[in-house]
This record gives sequence, C-alpha cells and structure tokens, in this order.
Amino acid sequence: MDYGSPDDLGRPTGVKATITKDMINTGTSANPAIQPPGWSGNGTAFNEARGDLLGKQLGGSGDIPENLVTLQQNWTNTPTMRGFEGQVRAAVEGGQVVDYSATPIYNGNNLIPKAVTLIGKGSGG
Repeated sequence: MDYGSPDDLGRPTGVKATITKDMINTGTSANPAIQPPGWSGNGTAFNEARGDLLGKQLGGSGDIPENLVTLQQNWTNTPTMRGFEGQVRAAVEGGQVVDYSATPIYNGNNLIPKAVTLIGKGSGG
C-alpha cells in the first residue's frame, strides 16, 4: 500500500494498492481519535464519516491519517464507496488481483473533498 503524503493543507492525497486475497478483511475501523481535515466534530449531526480511502474490507488502516478524509456518510461513504469496495472484494475473492486507487478531489482550499476518484483494475479484466 502506498498512502500519498498530505498536501500543504494537511489533506490526504490518495492511496494505491494491489489487493490480494490475504488483504481481505484485515483492515481496521476508522480511529475516532483521528480528525481528518474538515471534520466538524460530530459525524452524526452533520452526516459525516471518517471515510477510508482504502476501506477496511480491503485491508485499509483506520489508524493512518493519510487514509481518512471527511465524507458525507450517506450517499458517499455508504452505499457508493462501500459498494465499489464490495465489487473489488468480490473480484479478489473470485481469484483476481486488483490494482486499486482512491484519489480525493478538492475544490481550491476546501478541506473536504468534493469527490473521490476510485479505480480498480482486476487481473481478469
């Protein structure tokens, strides 16, 4: 896994990983002590999530600040990102190796990404 270095504003810049079977379900939940850039302090009240760029089900660490961005819980974190991660997981469980990347896209100096580009390319196409 390669977690990019934070940018000048301290924002996570992305992750690249090659997902293999031994990584599935080895990740950790987002650490509540980590406050990603733009975090309001109350995820429930503001529909926010500490969004993993590389999700727990794919072996991502919730203890690495470079892996966590502030996202909307509904519809961005779940079901959109979780659904994509589920497709990657299914491909890996089906025998493929998947090259995966997640890149947050920021609007100017905004601390919260306006989008996250997710790419997964399996060894079987």
